[in-house]
Amino acid sequence: MPLQSTASSTQSVNEIRVFKYRWVIVTIFVLVSVVNFMQLLQFSIIADTMTKFYNVPGYLVDFTTIIFFLSYILFFYPVSFLIEKHKLKLTILVATGLTLVGNLLKLLASTSDRIWVVLVAQFLIGIGQVQICSLPSKLATTWFGAEEVSTACAIAVLGMQLGSALGCVQSPFIVRSEEVDEVGQQLFNMFLYQAIITGCIFGVVAIFFRSSPSLPPSQSQLNLLAMASSNGTTATFFTHMKNVAKNANFWYIVLSLGLANGVWNSFGVLLNSIYLNYFPNGKTDAGIIALITIISGGCIGSMFFGIILDRTHQFKKVSFGILAMSAFTFIFVGISLLEKSRIGTYITIPIFGFFIAPVLIVGFEYLVEVTYPIPEACSSSTFNAAYYFLSIIATLLFEGLFEAIDYLWTFVVILFILAACAGLILLVNSNLRRRDANLHLNQNVPSPEPEPEMSYYTGTRVTTAKF
Repeated sequence: MPLQSTASSTQSVNEIRVFKYRWVIVTIFVLVSVVNFMQLLQFSIIADTMTKFYNVPGYLVDFTTIIFFLSYILFFYPVSFLIEKHKLKLTILVATGLTLVGNLLKLLASTSDRIWVVLVAQFLIGIGQVQICSLPSKLATTWFGAEEVSTACAIAVLGMQLGSALGCVQSPFIVRSEEVDEVGQQLFNMFLYQAIITGCIFGVVAIFFRSSPSLPPSQSQLNLLAMASSNGTTATFFTHMKNVAKNANFWYIVLSLGLANGVWNSFGVLLNSIYLNYFPNGKTDAGIIALITIISGGCIGSMFFGIILDRTHQFKKVSFGILAMSAFTFIFVGISLLEKSRIGTYITIPIFGFFIAPVLIVGFEYLVEVTYPIPEACSSSTFNAAYYFLSIIATLLFEGLFEAIDYLWTFVVILFILAACAGLILLVNSNLRRRDANLHLNQNVPSPEPEPEMSYYTGTRVTTAKF
């Protein structure tokens, strides 16, 4: 039965309303993401110090980051099902709770014989990260209007990137000593304030976070809610996952944007060893460059391209542009490292990050568009699992190549992979189904009379509501 415009009360299922409380929701999600992703690279970025302190091989320190990737691959499927079955608030509470438990457990890891405690703690935090990584697109479409979902998704991803950036800069500046006793105390201090901050954010989630607004914010979300109410959760979930796996466009996006993001993740894991190979005393520089790069790419770049997507909906062109520019700018990253230009690395690596880091937000939104009406958690979580798997492969591959064929030729391999990603994205058939659902009634129904705080029209009554 076709939906019709209505001016009735909020009980009408045909009414679309965008609530201002959405900004509170996305802000809380950003805080949760920050405290979780701070743990991602905090050991890898000071790999040389951690190797000496815990007296373990370097690959075991790198594993403190890789374990996050493995956690996602192992748990993305059941977590995706739980996200679809349960409310957003429960998912966020569990994710924050696991992050808190992991941080408390790390307080026991400030002695040199307890690397295993670090790994257990990272594993628990990684399981929490599985839930966080699956939510940006779902949170955006649940709370935000049709013309702001990509921007909202970019803001949600912003917390992940900002957390990674803070993790990169906090470790080199807090853990600075070479003495075992001093390193242990500095690690304890870092773990303690992380646990305190996480505990505070857990309280904020419990009190202020809401799972969904009382009315859907867009026509596409209204359609999804109608479909969910008429189908069984379990049967529908498994059907959706099968349909995602059968979608050719999904695999083109994974093999282009997903593989590029895998290269980006591996670059972050290996940055310390790469940088110290050319600048033996550059541990602090590596942390600062990582911070600047993640801010320029994960924060500024993701927001910039998220806004571009909302305004143009040119997903294929934007995807090709950022992949092509990632390959082009990586040439200068390699040159600055090979020429041992410290100033050059401060310029070229952040520019490279500006283009390659946004592949995550573009991938999330592109997949939602081409797989609609499959729920966002299904496509996003499968995409995450795929690129995390590719991140592990890329990390192990590049580590091996650095030793086997040296850094120069490994940089050439990375450049070739990025160029191939740019070519693969051109194979995607850009059928933007979610966008079509939001615009469909626009073509058939005349616009209503102007109302206060009217934001846009999708064929049903649209308002921006207060708290």
